[in-house]
Amino acid sequence: MLGKIEFKKRRDFGQVINDTFTFMRQNFKPLIKIYFTFCGLFVLASMLTMLLQQYKMVNIINTIGNGKNTSGLGFSNIYGLEYFLSILFSLATYASMSVAILSYIAIYVQKGNQTPTIDEVWGYFKYYFFRLFGSSILLIILLCIAFMFCLVPGFWLFPFIAMMFPIMVIENGSLGYSFNRSFKIIKDNFWITFGTLIVVWIIVYACMSMIILPTTLFNMIGMFTHKTPHMSVTLTMITTVLQSLCQVFTIIPIITISLAYFSLVEQKESTGLMERISNFGNTEKPTDTRPEEY
Repeated sequence: MLGKIEFKKRRDFGQVINDTFTFMRQNFKPLIKIYFTFCGLFVLASMLTMLLQQYKMVNIINTIGNGKNTSGLGFSNIYGLEYFLSILFSLATYASMSVAILSYIAIYVQKGNQTPTIDEVWGYFKYYFFRLFGSSILLIILLCIAFMFCLVPGFWLFPFIAMMFPIMVIENGSLGYSFNRSFKIIKDNFWITFGTLIVVWIIVYACMSMIILPTTLFNMIGMFTHKTPHMSVTLTMITTVLQSLCQVFTIIPIITISLAYFSLVEQKESTGLMERISNFGNTEKPTDTRPEEY
């Protein structure tokens, strides 16, 4: 049986990916519990608003196909309140997931690779959630603007922005500090960080697609086999629900960026090595240095 994952060590490309899935497998039950405890409400809210948006869009498309809709796909028809609420709750879902999983990992490392409790994670979660939520809105806007410029700036910024989230939680960094710190630790290691994240996200999207693809295909087949454009409300709703549930897969890249963070910090600062040297020959249990609940 494999020993528990040690975060504070150098890893190459393959080790980061392998240890991501090893950590996920070893901590599957507590991670899923943490996910539904802290993210369940946001996932449900996101799902409901997306269902309303999809139901509205299906009705618009079907009435256009039947010749009963004369207003067409106007701005007000597509971008209603439910559209913006679905975006807001989706951002809140990702922010809550990032805070919950990163808090779990931060406490896991501080406790000497021991499983954190719900109360311990809550102490971190309530302190960092609004910081990450507000920061994520600004960073996503920045990333979208970067992608608008021929995609290349967006891809270049992607690993730096992704690295900011573990810095905010693990180092208690502000937005400005995390931004500068991210560039500092990724410097000279851009391509391996970028490649690791891209590979993991491809794996995640492949897993999501395998679950969503059947209902999407049936919906598309039904749409094009009718004489007029027609989408199935039932299949569209099922696909939307599956998409919301599949967000659990994004736990994987959060673990990956955390492992990459510790690896890069260890490579540049050797904090884990210095800790092991200072504890060499010490057989007593390390002192619990966890912060008090905020």
